[in-house]
Amino acid sequence: PFTKGLRLGNMPQIRVIVDEELESVWTGKKTPQQALDTAVERGNQLLRRFEQSTKS
Repeated sequence: PFTKGLRLGNMPQIRVIVDEELESVWTGKKTPQQALDTAVERGNQLLRRFEQSTKS
């Protein structure tokens, strides 16, 4: 069950996504809520791909 330890797949890419979305807030292109919602959506897509690539 939980034998693979902590896995933070695609964390560097997720950090880039968060940075990009925060930049859209600082430039007035999105509200903070819109940016965070988009970051969650994009991050979840990466995590789903990571999950698919590591299934046993």
